[in-house]
Amino acid sequence: MRNPGWCPWRLHLARAEAHDAPERALALAHDAVERARHFGAPSAIGQALRAAAEVSPRSARGKLLEESVAQLERSPAGYELACSLVALGAEARRGGHAEDAADHLYRGLETAAGCGADGLVERARDELAAAGLRPRPLHGAATDALTGRERAAAACAVRGLFPSETAAELHLAETDVVRLLSAVYRKLGTDQAGLAAALGT
Repeated sequence: MRNPGWCPWRLHLARAEAHDAPERALALAHDAVERARHFGAPSAIGQALRAAAEVSPRSARGKLLEESVAQLERSPAGYELACSLVALGAEARRGGHAEDAADHLYRGLETAAGCGADGLVERARDELAAAGLRPRPLHGAATDALTGRERAAAACAVRGLFPSETAAELHLAETDVVRLLSAVYRKLGTDQAGLAAALGT
């Protein structure tokens, strides 16, 4: 049997049908879940469960997303895990479960940042803000991923130096400094304004 995660067209079709044909969307999603379970790959099962949650009644979403996270935690699919964590956190927030929402959203934020998934990082931050929470600094795993030059460029940026000034101090071209800072922001899931907090300085 082919890996349903390789070309998950049923998941895309279920999402596309959700508005106009919700019953068909639900049937497609459940079929995708069954096929993924039959194949047995946790990443495929987790993705299918998240798609099923997206097209299911609200009362069923939490349980589907919890299982999606559990499956994806057993797989190497970090981005998919981040997607399911953020979705589960958002669902918990809408259900009034603030503590659970915070746990899932913070984990989703850190996992997304580790993947360089900037859009998902922003979604997690938006959900945290909607829950009345502030994103905490990312754990050391993200800052540990910085190279020596990236750390040096980040330290200059925190001091308020412009890229041209950083370039002069580090004996680099200004374009290299811009590239280094872009990598820093991507890895830490932040921007210039949040850099000091992300570095814990």
